[in-house]
Amino acid sequence: MFKGITRFSRTPYAQFYKSAYCYADMVNSSAMPFVSGTRNVNAFQLDTPIIAGKPFFEYTKHYYNILKDIQNNSKYEGFYINDNIIVKTLDRHFKKGIGNGIARLLFDTSVLLYVDRFCPETYPTKEDMELFEQFVVYAFIWAYSLRAQYTNLGWLSAQNYIMGLSDKINAFNMYKLIVKQDTPSSLLSALADKINPLSNDDIKDGWAQECYEYSGKGDILKNLKDDKDGVYENYLYFFQINGFYKN
Repeated sequence: MFKGITRFSRTPYAQFYKSAYCYADMVNSSAMPFVSGTRNVNAFQLDTPIIAGKPFFEYTKHYYNILKDIQNNSKYEGFYINDNIIVKTLDRHFKKGIGNGIARLLFDTSVLLYVDRFCPETYPTKEDMELFEQFVVYAFIWAYSLRAQYTNLGWLSAQNYIMGLSDKINAFNMYKLIVKQDTPSSLLSALADKINPLSNDDIKDGWAQECYEYSGKGDILKNLKDDKDGVYENYLYFFQINGFYKN
């Protein structure tokens, strides 16, 4: 699956992608971006073939930088996710353990694919950012629906969830859904139809359920009132306030 298109590939399929890369490389090496006031032309998409050689290393660097930008939730740095309360909670309280790591990987990579497909690198509009922030909520609900429904989450369960082979709520292939859509609006509409709320009976994550019960309330989860950043302790809180948690 990881075989690249080589310099010797002569099929129309290979020629198309090599030509697209060469065009982007030619434009970026010229004065055109400077004269037009635009940024460099993006030569890559995650769901297209990798071209062997120099383009492979450029591809790797390109997506590494985007992923690091997504994972950087600094209020003052970063382009995509910026001081997001959900991500702040995940960074503070849900970094340890295999299950938390798997859920976070699903979240990060789905956001990476959305950014790659729909987020303009140059001067995003207010609408661009609002659509992206709504997707972040959906990506979080999808990824952490998996975590919530397991006491001990492993890779095989995650694989079945992603492929839609699981009987768990919200088990579907997020990545295929993203690449099938032409616009952010159509993607968000499709996600609104596919993602379902969890109930108390669905939740098997003992720590999350224990925190919910400890709050002593049926409609809101305990928050860290003494936390200067106002970070909420339980990821189920964000399910509840976004309408994806039902008693």
